Amino acid sequence: MSHSITQTKVMFSGKIAFIAALLIASAFVGQAKADELTPIEQAAVNHHLEILATQQSESESSLIESQLHDFDAELSTAEEQFMDKTCDDNGLQYDSDAEVCYE
Repeated sequence: MSHSITQTKVMFSGKIAFIAALLIASAFVGQAKADELTPIEQAAVNHHLEILATQQSESESSLIESQLHDFDAELSTAEEQFMDKTCDDNGLQYDSDAEVCYE
């Protein structure tokens, strides 16, 4: 059984490519034009943008507060571990309640 591969030649000129590019570009440009908003519609859009800005601000504040709380907790733990090791290296005991080293 023999398989033959046929090859067809398509003549593609630069003029056809240019015309196709113009047609595609004009289709996109025609869709990009939008109608102007009425004053009522613009007021509604502005109101929604204000709501979004408020929500984003509240979300950012909440996230920052959460990160600061986590950072403070990690810092406190790291300080306590550092002091415990420092006191131990000097032959002392660390009291975490009083935050002092003693013999």
